[in-house]
Amino acid sequence: MEERFFKFKCFAILSKFPGIIHGVSTRNYGDMKFGRRPDAVQRTELCPEEGSAPAGKLTDEEIIKNRQQFFQELGVKMNEVVVARLAHGTKITNVGREEKGRGTTSLESAIQHTDGLVTTQKQVYLMVTVADCIPIFAYDPVVQAVGLFHAGWRGIIDQIGPKIMEKFKNLGAEPANLTLAIGPGICQKHFVVKDEVLTKFKEFYPSATFVRNHDGYVDLKKAILFDLKKEGVVKNNIEVASDCPFCQNGVYGSFRKEGNKAPASAAIIGMKQ
Repeated sequence: MEERFFKFKCFAILSKFPGIIHGVSTRNYGDMKFGRRPDAVQRTELCPEEGSAPAGKLTDEEIIKNRQQFFQELGVKMNEVVVARLAHGTKITNVGREEKGRGTTSLESAIQHTDGLVTTQKQVYLMVTVADCIPIFAYDPVVQAVGLFHAGWRGIIDQIGPKIMEKFKNLGAEPANLTLAIGPGICQKHFVVKDEVLTKFKEFYPSATFVRNHDGYVDLKKAILFDLKKEGVVKNNIEVASDCPFCQNGVYGSFRKEGNKAPASAAIIGMKQ
């Protein structure tokens, strides 16, 4: 049997810290999100709600196998990872050793209805799934804390950026000490929004919007960057990935381009022991 080698997305700004493990899986690893629950409510604007994948996708056992492959190449054990069950909101949950392993082998055991995880404990690796929505990675080398957040358009409008900063400040962090990475995620030219969504972004992030041929377009990464810089994060401490799942559909799954069949990527960050 031929041995497989995969590349996953890393950020230079985080890779300079030897104590940090992080990455975003590519579609070569396969889908990273568990399947449909009976009462799933479908999201159509950007990416599906956690657990709303069609029943004909992969079995849980196949998803677990995909995750194991990715975790192994990161050097992370299955029982060291904590997974968020997303709600397209702004709730951020502190986790620690007691939560290790939650959500790795079942959707039901994940940290429920949360779009962000933060920990100050080593060997606790945080994970969210994305397929156009944008992962935000955060690390404070002074207070020794990491965070991972899922940002869709709803979360951005509801101020997940400032809430990330508030969570870190509660841990004693200073914005100037934070290192953040944004993406991969859908680019502006492929993110057409309805009029009511465009109106909201024009109110809070006018520079992240434009209209062409009566269609409104939003730059989600630019909106996130605006919030983080406004909160005091140093520009040189932020890296924004240019990767777009819609543009680079051979690398990442895109819900906007592929619909429910799009494979979700896993984003992970944590501190080594």
